[in-house]
This record gives sequence, structure tokens and C-alpha cells, in this order.
Amino acid sequence: RPARVLAASLSAAIALTTIPLSVFTATPAVAAGTVLFNQPFQNNTADGTGSVAVPALAQGGTNATCLTARGNSGGAGLHSCPSSNDSNGSGTLRLTDTNTSQTGGLFGATSVPTSQGLDVTFNAYQYGGTHADGLAFVAAAVDPAAPTAPATLGQTGGALGYSSTKSLNGLANGYLGVGFDVFGNYSTTTYEGTGCTDPAYISSSATVPGQVVVRGPGRGTGGYCAIASTATTTTSPALALRSNTRSASQVPVEVVINPTGSSITTASGAVTPAGSYKVIFTPVGGSPRTLTGTLPVVSSSLYPSSSWTTAAGIPKQLAFGWVGSTGSVTDFHEIDSAQVTTFNPVPQLAVSTTSYNGAAPALALGGPVNYTVTPSVLPGADETGPISVTETLPSGVVPVGAFGTGWVCGAPAGQLITCTNSNGPFTSGTSLNPVNVVALVTKSTVTTALITSGTTSTAGAADANPGSATTTIAGTLPTTPSGITVTPATGTVSGGGAVTVGGSNITNATAIEVGTTAEQQAGTPVVLLPCASGVTVGCFSVSAGKLVIASMPSRPTSGAVSVTVQTLGVAAAATYTYTSTPAAPVAPVASAGIASATVSWVAPAANGSPITGYVVTPVKAGVAQTPVSFDASVTSRTLTGLTVGSSYTFTVTAVNAIGTGPASPVSNAVVPYALPGAPTISAVSAGSS
Repeated sequence: RPARVLAASLSAAIALTTIPLSVFTATPAVAAGTVLFNQPFQNNTADGTGSVAVPALAQGGTNATCLTARGNSGGAGLHSCPSSNDSNGSGTLRLTDTNTSQTGGLFGATSVPTSQGLDVTFNAYQYGGTHADGLAFVAAAVDPAAPTAPATLGQTGGALGYSSTKSLNGLANGYLGVGFDVFGNYSTTTYEGTGCTDPAYISSSATVPGQVVVRGPGRGTGGYCAIASTATTTTSPALALRSNTRSASQVPVEVVINPTGSSITTASGAVTPAGSYKVIFTPVGGSPRTLTGTLPVVSSSLYPSSSWTTAAGIPKQLAFGWVGSTGSVTDFHEIDSAQVTTFNPVPQLAVSTTSYNGAAPALALGGPVNYTVTPSVLPGADETGPISVTETLPSGVVPVGAFGTGWVCGAPAGQLITCTNSNGPFTSGTSLNPVNVVALVTKSTVTTALITSGTTSTAGAADANPGSATTTIAGTLPTTPSGITVTPATGTVSGGGAVTVGGSNITNATAIEVGTTAEQQAGTPVVLLPCASGVTVGCFSVSAGKLVIASMPSRPTSGAVSVTVQTLGVAAAATYTYTSTPAAPVAPVASAGIASATVSWVAPAANGSPITGYVVTPVKAGVAQTPVSFDASVTSRTLTGLTVGSSYTFTVTAVNAIGTGPASPVSNAVVPYALPGAPTISAVSAGSS
């Protein structure tokens, strides 16, 4: 939306209260929730609870995040840092090293529910460089039906991977960004979006170093406004947020989000009122400090859908992560002991996926791939609301449909497809019916390894901890369909006719695809899935060992297509011909005769059904006359009985079993004529010889 519109909506949407700094005092813990994420980051892999995702950088370049524990130098994703490494068991998650212009960030791979509150704890380390820029804990709203982490961070440098710079987008659908801002840029108007009314501690000119600043909701280039800070003015003294060594720079942090209707006490003893957030941290060598305030209330129009937020304006699911950045000055930025816990138990979902695909040549362009995705509710709390499954396929494998008993599936969107089951409640410790995802290969580079390792499945609900799987289990292929027949083998382009598909090994078909070879290879044929019940339009059913299509799909043009029967990664096809009325002939050629004209033309395309006749229409002085019908034996006909001396043009249409096609353009104009009368001899005179 235009910046001024977003600014206005943000001003109206975000309500907050900042409570003065206070010293944290421990009280008895009362929370007994669910641990959603627990990554110590001390080893050379993220081997704790909860998967992680390494996002791209908004400005391009390489995400610098890595694990300081040595021994994992492999490829993409989270691996050991190239230098300054630790032994296994004593490492950290390094966001940046001490090189200039570095940005590093990491998200939990799936979001977490906010309904029962969130208690986030971690240790922050900033050390060893020249005091910049800082690190941040960031949280963003996500679609509860597709609860995956954002693909990219917000802006680098003083934006700390969260906020906008007015002209560049911040973290997508941001909600909270808690910045531990050593250099001081996060406390300036440069690193925020439009529409902000800045408090006294936000500077328009100079940095405000050594502060902890909370920025609120934003989207695109609007918002991300400051809502709390340890500073009260732009000259407030800096807090010790860094040191010269890792051990000396540790800053314990706790971020509490309580959208519930009652005050709660975290495991550390932090009491957080209803509808509030709290940030508790201990500066280097100092005493605990607290920032607290009312949770920002977001308008239903800020995020892509109002379904993302509760009636109270709080995101239902939050993606979370940590970001560090350097500019012309530097520091190591690291965290460890990251944990996210709810105040009260929440349902926990899991998901498993089996993939089915043949080896080459089945993996050639247009080849079939199937997935069966099975979500479950882990032992603990029941899930009472709808559960959604989102399948994200690797590049070169395109979803073309999905179905399952009890599931309502949306249309594919690029590489992903989402299905929702609203038939709860779903008892903990049980699995739901599987979802079958039908896909086609659209790139010749696709391999079985890519399918099994490059597919992501998520199961989510508004109030549940999502389940995620980033690999699939290779399934056992069924016997390939064979001997496919289609009866009848032709039909009109308007569709609607019933068709029976016969053959062997077809009764467990997962899809029928109707299209040309090129459409199959591009992943764009018409896809028919099994009917949920009975015989209806837009699907197929099984009857007496055959597949019944109650109504063939329409098609814009005539011609032969393939009817492909796909069954769990294997397929076979037969030909079906779409027919239509003949095409229009090109303009005919006319020549004048005695009270007649001869009209000649070239036979047009028959469009799948043989031409059986032609209709020639005389047009006299611009007025159409009675059409004359002929059989199709020749393409030159003489029309008699025309008016001598009048100007005629002619059009021709072709006829087949489907009907009469469009008329040709008009012919050249001709004028029929008559022979002259017999002369009368009136006189004869003799001459010489």
C-alpha cells in the first residue's frame, strides 16, 4: 500500500504503553507450559528441540550465521564457522564475526502459537571488535495455515535485521524487534519505517549508543516504530552490552509475551500482566533491567489476512529469530541457550511425508510425483481448532492438486499447496487422515534425492505448536498402470461428455491429467482428482474396475490430448481427441458467368471431425441472399439464377458432425451477365465478287 496509507493505518492500529524501568526481583515460578524450542547451540549441529532455518538477506549477499563448534563444514544451512572455532559442547551460534559489513540471522523453522503466552530466554554475546552494530531478537506474524519462517531478514546495519529504512522493506509482517544496540543506530529515525511518532529517546541526527530498544509492528516500509527503550533521552548514558571477550560479555535475556487475560509468572519468576510484554536483561557487570508495556494491537488490515490475528489484534502465530550485523565497525555477535516456552500447555503437532516417484525416465519432464502427508497431534493437549497442512515442493516439481478424506485443499500457489481439516477436535496421540499431493516434474534436473531432501511439510493450527518435516521417506511404488483406453475417444471442445477410462492397475489412481505433452511437461494440464463422494463434475470415480469422468473438461481448441492416469508416482496414458466445428475458410475466389458465378475455396481445418459439406452465401449489393448447401466432394461450385448486372460477393462456411463453422471473409465482387440477343437482317446488297 502507499506509505501514507500504511502510516495512517499503523497510527490507528498500534496501541502501547511503556512502563518505566524496574529492577527484576525473583518470585516463585508458576508457569508449566510446553517447551516449543530449545537449542543450546553448543555443538556443531542444531541438535536440540525445534528445527532452524537460515534466511536470505534482504540486500543480497551471504548470511554469516554459523556454529562456533568445529567439525561440520558441509554445504548449505547451519554449519561450523570457518575460523575461531570451539570444541563440541562449548560453542555458540555466531551471527557475525568481526569483519565489516556482515549480517547473520537464524529463525526457528516454524512459528510458535501465542495463545498461551511465550517465554523466550537466551544469552547474548557482543565482543572482540570495535563496538558495532548490535544484535536483536525479532518476531513476525505468519499465516497460521502455513507457519513457516520468513524467507528473508529485514534490513542490515542499524536496522538489526528487523526494521525498515523508509525506502527499503523491513522484516515481513514484523511484530516485535528487541535490539541490543551497541552502536546506537537502532535508536535513530533512519532505521524505522514511515508513520512513526518518535519518542524523546529516538534521535533524528546522532546515534544513541548502548541502549536496548523495542520496536513494534511494521510491514514493508511502514511502521517498525519505537515503543520502549532503556534510554529516556538521546543523551542517556550507554549500558554495558558488550565486552572484550565472550565470557565477559554475556547478557542474559528474557522476552515475555503475555496475550492472555490474566497475569502470569514465568519460570524465572518474572510476573507479566495480562496483555503485556516484558524484556528482562542483565547488562555486563550490572543488575537486571526491565522494559515492559502493553502488547501492540495490530489492525486487521496490516498483515496479508485478518485470519493472522486474534479479535484482540494479536498475531496467532509468531516466527522468531536472532540477527546480528556489523558495518564499518565490528563485533562478534553470538547467542546460546535459546529456549521458547509457553505459559500453559499447547497442542503439539507433528507431520511425516512419504514420496513416490519412479527413476528415469519417469522423472523426465511431465513425470509423476506423489506425496502422502500424515499430520498428528502429539501426546499432551488436544487440538480443538482446524489443522492445516502445507507442502512445499522443490524447484522443478510442481504441485497440481491435493486431496484427502476430511481435507479441503486450496489451489496450488507456486511450489506449495495447503489443505485444511476442520473436523476436530483432534485427540492428542492420534494421527489424522493423510493428504495426497499430486505433482509433476517440470525440470530435467529433478532427482529422487532432490525430492526426498528438498520437500518441506508443515502442520499448523492457530493455537498449536506446528510440526515440520524437511525430508520424506521414499515409498514403494505400485504396479504401473497399463493398457489405458478412453471411451469414447472423442468429444467436443465444450466438454461435458462422460468418459470411461479402462486399463490395468488403475483402481487406486490418484489423479487423471488431461492435456497436451507440452502442458504435461509444464505442469499445466487439467487435473481431475478422486471424487469425495459419488460421481460429480471436476473429478473422477471408480466403477466396476474402471475410472469414470462424469464430465470431460472443456478446452479452448480442438486436437489430440493425453489422458494420463497417475497412481502414486507412476502413470500411463491414452489419446483423446477434442473436436469442434470446422475453421473458417480463407476468402473464396469468385468469377462471373451467365446469370451465375463460380465460387472456389480451400478446405479449412476440420478440427477433429471430417467436413461433410459447405454452405455458400451470395451477398447481393451488401444484402445476404439465400444460402446454398453443397456436399464436401469438391471445393468449387457454380451458383445460378443470379440477377444480371448486380454486384455479388460470397462467403463460405464448412460443416461437420459438430455443426457449422464460422464464415469465411467475403470474396471479390463479380457482376453476372447475359448473352446478347439475335441480330435482325434488315437489308442485303451485292458487291463486287
